Amino acid sequence: MTGGNTHRNRVVVTGLGAVCCLGPGAEEMWQGLLEGRSGIRKIAAPDCQGFEITIAGEIQNFDPLARLGPQWAYIGDRFSQLGLAAALEAIESAGLDASRGDLREAGVVLANAHNNGGRDAWSGHALFTYEMGPWWPDRFLDLFHTVLNGYNTRYAPHPVEQDIVYRQSSDFPTHLVARYLQTTGPLFTVSSACVSGAKTVERAVRWLRRGQCEVALAGGAESVVDPWGIWFLNAMKALTNFSQDPEHASRPFDRDRTGFVLSEGAGVLVLETLDHARRRGAPILAEVVGVGGSANANSLYAPEPVGDGVAGAMRAALHDANLEPEKIDAVFAHATATGIGDPAEADGIRITLGDHAPSVAITATKSMIGHAIAAAGALGAIQCVQAIRDGLIPPIKNLDVIDEACAGLHYVRGQAEARRVDYVLNNAFGFGGANGSNIFKRFTG
Repeated sequence: MTGGNTHRNRVVVTGLGAVCCLGPGAEEMWQGLLEGRSGIRKIAAPDCQGFEITIAGEIQNFDPLARLGPQWAYIGDRFSQLGLAAALEAIESAGLDASRGDLREAGVVLANAHNNGGRDAWSGHALFTYEMGPWWPDRFLDLFHTVLNGYNTRYAPHPVEQDIVYRQSSDFPTHLVARYLQTTGPLFTVSSACVSGAKTVERAVRWLRRGQCEVALAGGAESVVDPWGIWFLNAMKALTNFSQDPEHASRPFDRDRTGFVLSEGAGVLVLETLDHARRRGAPILAEVVGVGGSANANSLYAPEPVGDGVAGAMRAALHDANLEPEKIDAVFAHATATGIGDPAEADGIRITLGDHAPSVAITATKSMIGHAIAAAGALGAIQCVQAIRDGLIPPIKNLDVIDEACAGLHYVRGQAEARRVDYVLNNAFGFGGANGSNIFKRFTG
């Protein structure tokens, strides 16, 4: 196979940062996954009570004041706080220091898909007084119309803070991180549903290859475990209502799967050109060798059912890496546990990897941390790097009976699998038919 520009900067990973329902850091997340622990539980947020959906991968005990300090803790909504916390961990692990000017010319590309109007923005800033209850979703459009028109005939009006709309925009985590770090390099926000986090890696890699910057932060942040997120995703028939046993609710590739579990989280990677990382003696965790994407052009809500669409992203990443399919050791699947999505991804893996597919280790970590939407692809990318580093693939929790439509592949079950991982493929697919795949490689000099 041929492809890709041979005259381009090599891109390496030097830092990782994450916040998810398994813990406040990348290593807490990774250890929980290796142990097969689930972070999915009954939703604790008071404003989410009374809904049909009662479980989520909710982050508990996150203290923005302790992590970000009083100057930055409450500038943005919760998803921005999570994104900044993950970014700070990533730069710390990379040995970078903004106060020394290490990140002055860095690029920042973060993702957010559905946080236009989070819990903190609407209620924390006292936009209006409104007592939410079990009937809240049925009257959401009435309420939204009232807010948009700037007056209130049924609810008590309150002053609106000057920057409230900006604080809840998809751009805000990107700009908050850049402002905190005082960066002057390229700046971009990706908002393309569930593929968004993986697409930030692609964008950052292309910047670095072309020499637009030498360091870039890439990742995603999402926090839609709130009335709006639950309401609209449940209306799409995407969420499972397997609420009686939260830890066993997310069942990727399983015959009895019933949909995905909504979660929140943030993941950020520090990417650098190899030359820059070597000059500063940075710890090199992995190399990014392939990025690619495709479109299904099939449905706003479901992938192309026989897997050709998602296979296109994987083929594009292999082409970009100038890599034969036989080199792939593991796949961190998107695998949201939906009826159409999982078989389509299994088909896509078979189509892309051919005869080699049954020997590839496949995992699906959403079985333990749920689906963090725009953060999902970034969290998966972090896990790929950790798998290369440790030679371990986390198990798929709750995969008791493999769906016949997904059969014929090697799914890691029961416990983490030890194997040397030289090349690992990370998949992310989104509503609207957007697909993205990234390939990470063991760094060998």
